[in-house]
Amino acid sequence: MKHNNKLVALLFVVIALLLSFKLPFTTSAQTISSQTTFGYLDNPGSGATLKGTHNIHGWFLDGSGVASIEVLIDGVVAGQAIYGDARQDVQAAYPQYNNGNAGFHFALDTTKFADGNHTITIKETGQNGQVTTLPNCNITIKNDNVFGYLDGPVAGTTLNGTYNVHGWFLDGNGISTIEVLVDGKVVGQATYGDARPDIKTAFPQFNNSNAGFHFPLDTTKFSDGSHTISIRENGLNGRITNLPTFSINIKNDNAFGYLDNPISGSTLKGTHNVHGWFLDGTGVSTIEVLVDGAVVGQATYGDARSDIKNAFPQYNNDNAGFHYALDTTKLSDGKHTISIREIGQNGRTITLPTISINIKNDNAFGYLDNPVSGSTLKGTHNVHGWFLDENGVANIDVLIDGKVVGQAIYGDARSDIKSAFPQYNNSYAGFHFALDTNKFSDGQHTLTIKATGLNGRTTTLPSSTISIQNASAKKIGYIDNPASGTTLKGNHNIHGWFLDESDVASIEVLVDGAVVGQAIYGDERTDVYKAYSQYNNKNAGFHFSLDTTKFSDGQHTVSIRETGKNGRVVTLPNNTITIKNANAFGYLDNPVSGSKLRGIHNISGWFLDENGVANIEVLVDGKVVGQATYGDNRPDIQNAFPQFNNANAGFHYELDTTLFTEGQHTITIRETGTGGLVTTLDTITVTFKQKISVFLDPGHGGSDPGAGAGGVREADLNFSVAQKVQALLVERGYTVYMSRYANTTVGLLDRSQMANDLKADIFVSIHTNSTSGGGETSANGIESYYYQYFPEYPSKINGDMHNDPERVSNSISLTKIIQENLIEYTGANNRGTHGETFSVVRESAMPATLIEMGFINNSAERQKLVANDYQNAIARAIADGIVEYTNSL
Repeated sequence: MKHNNKLVALLFVVIALLLSFKLPFTTSAQTISSQTTFGYLDNPGSGATLKGTHNIHGWFLDGSGVASIEVLIDGVVAGQAIYGDARQDVQAAYPQYNNGNAGFHFALDTTKFADGNHTITIKETGQNGQVTTLPNCNITIKNDNVFGYLDGPVAGTTLNGTYNVHGWFLDGNGISTIEVLVDGKVVGQATYGDARPDIKTAFPQFNNSNAGFHFPLDTTKFSDGSHTISIRENGLNGRITNLPTFSINIKNDNAFGYLDNPISGSTLKGTHNVHGWFLDGTGVSTIEVLVDGAVVGQATYGDARSDIKNAFPQYNNDNAGFHYALDTTKLSDGKHTISIREIGQNGRTITLPTISINIKNDNAFGYLDNPVSGSTLKGTHNVHGWFLDENGVANIDVLIDGKVVGQAIYGDARSDIKSAFPQYNNSYAGFHFALDTNKFSDGQHTLTIKATGLNGRTTTLPSSTISIQNASAKKIGYIDNPASGTTLKGNHNIHGWFLDESDVASIEVLVDGAVVGQAIYGDERTDVYKAYSQYNNKNAGFHFSLDTTKFSDGQHTVSIRETGKNGRVVTLPNNTITIKNANAFGYLDNPVSGSKLRGIHNISGWFLDENGVANIEVLVDGKVVGQATYGDNRPDIQNAFPQFNNANAGFHYELDTTLFTEGQHTITIRETGTGGLVTTLDTITVTFKQKISVFLDPGHGGSDPGAGAGGVREADLNFSVAQKVQALLVERGYTVYMSRYANTTVGLLDRSQMANDLKADIFVSIHTNSTSGGGETSANGIESYYYQYFPEYPSKINGDMHNDPERVSNSISLTKIIQENLIEYTGANNRGTHGETFSVVRESAMPATLIEMGFINNSAERQKLVANDYQNAIARAIADGIVEYTNSL
């Protein structure tokens, strides 16, 4: 009997449990297998009103195991729930899952969200990567209000000097900062916590008797006149509240002064003492001296001027004088202007009236002894002469045809010059320069000497006209192939030889008088060496691959133009050739070989056929999938091949890549002419991939926490943001993999190897910055990195792709797009994008970027980085950047 009573009691318990248990949102207990993924949000219920921190909880079952459970508010990830709460009721209802710890919970801080209606969504990711989302739950958030008041100044007040801006603020969530703005720009942070018992009495529910704030506003930093002032409060929940803006008037003392010397019309020489005085109620910061509108230096301020103090006692300044030593030898003789510009401690600028002065110093002069005008030069010629400058000679340039070709050596003994001009006391006024005339073409040229003095002044001697004649520096050459009268087709090797005593700088190939490319010079030609041994050149050959298909069929000319290292140009005689290629040809413009295609892709190109195009077939993997539409307007093709008289040679075809398996395929274009001839373009290889995959790498983790400060670990920040990016990308249809799904240790090479094995399309590594040593820093902002090759850091697992030009170029594009978004979305300091050889971006075979979100050891920036809203902004910037990048491909 006792045994039967126990059975009855147990039966009642089981029935009660089943009756009270809430079934999942998708199916019934009778039809659930251990492969089904489902769950339930127990609290809050739909329609609930929340305030403060609310415990969100429920349960989830997943046959593959639960990797993560995210809580989303209004579709944006707010955080990750903790999974593993004991739920024996769930275990009893679904024993096939053998999971007595299927519960989850999350502390939702509602003060971080605006009062009003919101939605809560639970999103689970299984260990197999599949995502399951529970239905939205509609809730209402209602927290206390935020308000305040600016007591002083009041609207319309006139301020001067330093004014105490003060008022009060109440925020049920606590106050983070109070900013003071003038004309819409933050000028500083007010001090919060002033005693305000009146405010506590008026609003006792806030229990805050220290709600006052104050800020000393230095009005001398602003121009006199009308301005606006406003107060902006940032709550601990991240919400911002602005008090009404109003106008004030600033009026401070004026700034003025006078230039005593020189006076307008003065003639100056040597070093002249420029002096005067200046008064500024805000204090003088700097006084600049300008000559001809350009700053030449800063005057020394603080000279004793008791006369100025007597005249203007209200300024209480008997050291208002300034002076500046102006070296007039650094300026050309003649008329100039001088002006004085003062900058006050408040940043205001006052410029005194400009005066005109005249500078007259001793002249600098010289003479070119050789060559004289009309001389004929050859080989290396010694250019020489002399120069005198009272300030000293800095350098002497030699110019041919107005271009500097070198600097003469100054200091040759010239006792004759010292005797002629003893006042300069210089017996070494000579200069000389070895001019290699082989570097210039034969014919008439000008030779000019330009001397620069130690004071920076430039003196140019009269130009001399000379003639260069280097008849012995001969040039000879020959086109071996093609010979005149030859018929060419396809790619033809043009080759020959050239000799130049000054050496060959370049050899250009011309077709019909237009340059089509540069030949490669240096082919071995022992036959030419034996025939012209005086040139001592065994490698006088050249060659060039001429693609004749780029030219119309018919007669053309080929010529060779050589430029010597002396600048002279020689053109070999034209050879007349005939080009005759196949009558039908074309080109596939898009896609290019190696492309990744998805969805509907527009295949396009052009075709020309003298007999007319009958049809153009598109083949995938060798099988015809359709006929392209022919007749697209292509004026570029008409211009390139006018003999075909066809401005509508383009074709296009909409290829639906979703009809094919994902992976590598070939595309071929086959044209049939109206004459029946078939021409097939070169086959290209492409990859069909419908879903773009992104590999997110939250840096560090497990035994490697990364940088840390203020109790915050880099690994946790990186993981939190990566999860938010993952959620956003999955919503947009991307396949997302991650290097870690929890606080686990993953090696650097393992991260890249995983991405390579998964053949991901994009790799994004997310990190948080820190300065060396980890102490508090003023460094701040976001920076991003792409891969740049450094020979001392060779690739370990990515030898084929690490320095692939396309991968590197796409990495740079991806990095720049994401960086621009990060700065725009967060307002952070832009530390730019840079090339580096970090392991994860070097060893990943796909376009890769590494992001440093901010400095963890900058307390102000760290406060932002831990804030959910700021993390959401970073996540959106990264996700939007990935979408923008992939759409541009």
